[in-house]
Amino acid sequence: MFDKLRDVLLYLYEATEQMEEKSAFIAEHRSERMEEFKKHKEELHAKAKVKLKEMKTETKQKAKHQFDEVLKEAGVARKEEIDELKKMISSLSTKIDKLKK
Repeated sequence: MFDKLRDVLLYLYEATEQMEEKSAFIAEHRSERMEEFKKHKEELHAKAKVKLKEMKTETKQKAKHQFDEVLKEAGVARKEEIDELKKMISSLSTKIDKLKK
């Protein structure tokens, strides 16, 4: 009976030593794994940010193009066209004023 109890205690002692070694090993590598995880997370965040910027730019361009098409079909002048007409009118006004004198 004493021999069996002694064997059980030895097994328990050996098991606790192995658990302590394993926990020390895990603790040592935990910080390394955490750093790797943080780097990976930052890389994914940067990639997602770039992709989001690209999608935002693409969406703006598509919306602007569609809006311009709708205005064109409706016959509404764009700002660039109005500015060009204003320049033409001002130059014609200047010429008319010269002719009046």
